[in-house]
Amino acid sequence: MTYDPRTIAYMAEIIYPPMQLAAEKVQDIHNTLYAQREVSYQNFQVAPDGIHLTNVAEQPGSVSSVTFGPDRMVLREELRATTLEDFATRVVNVTSASFTTLGIGTSLAQQFVVRSLVTPRSVQDSREFLAQRVVAAPEEAWSTFGRPMQSVGLAFTFPQTGTENEMYRLRIETWNQDPRSLWIENVGSFTQPIPNDRLPDLSNLLFSTYKFATGPVLEFISTFDKP
Repeated sequence: MTYDPRTIAYMAEIIYPPMQLAAEKVQDIHNTLYAQREVSYQNFQVAPDGIHLTNVAEQPGSVSSVTFGPDRMVLREELRATTLEDFATRVVNVTSASFTTLGIGTSLAQQFVVRSLVTPRSVQDSREFLAQRVVAAPEEAWSTFGRPMQSVGLAFTFPQTGTENEMYRLRIETWNQDPRSLWIENVGSFTQPIPNDRLPDLSNLLFSTYKFATGPVLEFISTFDKP
C-alpha cells in the first residue's frame, strides 16, 4: 500500500567545536544570506538563548529560523511550504556561509528531524489504528485506565550497527488536530565529523532521515492497514 505523506516540519542541528559567539559575526552571516533569496532571513535578534535569524510567520505556528549557540546551529522550517530539496539547499548554504564567516573547520556531529502526517486507509480514527491494530491490546486491557484515551503513541530506537553509522529515534502517534492522521517523527543522529569542504554531504544525512520515515516506517504501517 502506498501513501502520500505530508511533511510538516524539518529541523537540522549542526554541532561544532565550542566557541565564543560574536554577534557582529552572525550579523555578517545575516547580511550574506540576505543576498540569497532562497535561503535569506528577514530578522536578526540577540536573545538569552542564542542569536536568531528568522522569517515572518506565514501562518499561525509556522517557523523559519536558524539559531546560533556556542556549540551548534539549529535550522527549523515548520508548517511552511518547504520541500525536502528546499530544506537541503538551506541547510547546506546556511551552514557553508556560517562556517566560513565564523572560521569553523568541521562539524563534529549532526542531527536531523523530519515530521510527517499519514492517513491510514482502513480506519477513520488513528487511535483505533494504533491501539487495536498495532498494539492490539484487548479492549478490557485499555479499560483498566478507567477513563477515555485522547491519544496513543509508539516510540522506537534503532541504534548504530556494523553497517549503519546513524541512529534513528522514531515516534508514531495520533494527531489531535486530525483524528484520522498519524503523526510520524524520525530523528536521525550522525556522529561522523564533516569538514568544511564536504558540507554538501549534509543533504545526504537529511535524505537518509527522510527516506527511513517514508520507506520502512510506512511499510511497517501498511502491514496493519488492511480491511
